[in-house]
Amino acid sequence: MNDAPDVTAAPDLASMARQAAFLLVQGRADAAAALCGRMQAIDPNLETFGAFVDLLIWARPRERLYPLVRALVDAGFANPRSFDLLAATAIWAGNIPAARELTSPERFLSITRLHGPDDPDLAPLVAELASGLEHYDRPGDRSIRMGARRNHLERSDSPVLRRLLDRLWRVACDYVDRLPADPANPFLRARPAGLVLKAWSVVSGADTHHLPHLHATSWVNGVYYADVPPVVADAVARPGWLRVGPATDRGFTAAAGGGEGGWDERWIRPEPGLVVLMPSHFTHETVPLGCDERRICVAFELHPAAPGQAGHVL
Repeated sequence: MNDAPDVTAAPDLASMARQAAFLLVQGRADAAAALCGRMQAIDPNLETFGAFVDLLIWARPRERLYPLVRALVDAGFANPRSFDLLAATAIWAGNIPAARELTSPERFLSITRLHGPDDPDLAPLVAELASGLEHYDRPGDRSIRMGARRNHLERSDSPVLRRLLDRLWRVACDYVDRLPADPANPFLRARPAGLVLKAWSVVSGADTHHLPHLHATSWVNGVYYADVPPVVADAVARPGWLRVGPATDRGFTAAAGGGEGGWDERWIRPEPGLVVLMPSHFTHETVPLGCDERRICVAFELHPAAPGQAGHVL
């Protein structure tokens, strides 16, 4: 009988997450950040990060967690998951200025128009974005529900797609250039030295929607709307709209109009040519159209560039 350990077995990420939380509670932020970094190298989306959060909340009253999570971020574990948790713990602690350092839509949410309805590329672009689709019902590893995607647009040789990605790249670079230099701000301090753009199209039908989610592997993400049905004009039901704001399972909500909860909510009605940009730790979701029409958009992300990639759309 061979009792040697199986060195090929997959690591127990949940156990690593709990161990990292124990280290943080013990005041060993550097060791906790290093272990979290190893988790992230194995699982870039940090799907088991919830085990880390659960143990922290078990070990300390949640209103006392902000200094611990801030120490973790300052020790180098700086990414959308940790920024989201840092904002939540700041709100739980009643430290609204610290929360707004990360969540201010006035500072970080950008809504611009790329083109008008007469853009000559629009019709062929819509046709291109609606081709080569992969259909998704309820995938466990994605937020999309009952919709279709065309993945890896950045790899396409289509001229109309290349022109769109070039335009989105310029809009995204303008957004990044407008962000202030603030080394005290964890999100701004984590700005990568170089960025690359990755993109995919989403074709939405009557039941298509996205669950509340953030983008765990990028620094900034955005969406461009190419084709939008008239039903989105309903400002009461908000079919097809994008909601940006606090996660709804955190025990806090943004107060209507005032934001006393520390994380303001924004609803965005899609329009052809509209581009929305935000930090990747901003939680967002969409509402089903509820009709047999379609909404076509391009979701895109800005990722840290590998050496030699900076300034290029892949």
